[in-house]
Amino acid sequence: MSLVVHASKYGSARRYAEWIGEGLAAPVVAADGVRADRLAAEDLVVLCAAIYGPQLRGSDLLRDAMRQGTATRFVLVTVGLSDPALTTKRDELVAAKLDAPLRERLEVVHLRGAMDRDRLTFVERSMMAGIRTALAAKRDRTAEDQAMLDVLEPVRVDLTDRAAIAPVLETCLR
Repeated sequence: MSLVVHASKYGSARRYAEWIGEGLAAPVVAADGVRADRLAAEDLVVLCAAIYGPQLRGSDLLRDAMRQGTATRFVLVTVGLSDPALTTKRDELVAAKLDAPLRERLEVVHLRGAMDRDRLTFVERSMMAGIRTALAAKRDRTAEDQAMLDVLEPVRVDLTDRAAIAPVLETCLR
């Protein structure tokens, strides 16, 4: 059996989880409503996890489920603002949250999310402002730096795309 889990804060990861759940005909649950042993009992688990700076929501739950050593197949769908074609920071974040033996058992796909600065907490707005300032001040920006600066500038940005789940579904159905 398959299960799709979302660790969303503002809704993008939940939206992707619902679309993936429809595509797989699988139930969708919130990460805070499920335990690691339930995940470890499934054949396939897809975790749609929001990225917020140095945080990967749901990574503790994923790590705990994977450490149970079952034959469960795990697919991590990270959801953030960065362009999937340029993402290296995402890979560094996944590496920081999950050790190498777990990463070897994990398939990872990155999808673009949304941000509404007016809905962010004071701390999150401050963090975003700091990131924008630091990126704008860089003389030798990478393509990833510039792409991130471009999406952090508007007050609202929504990069979610239902068609973007196709690689996730292909990965799950292999």
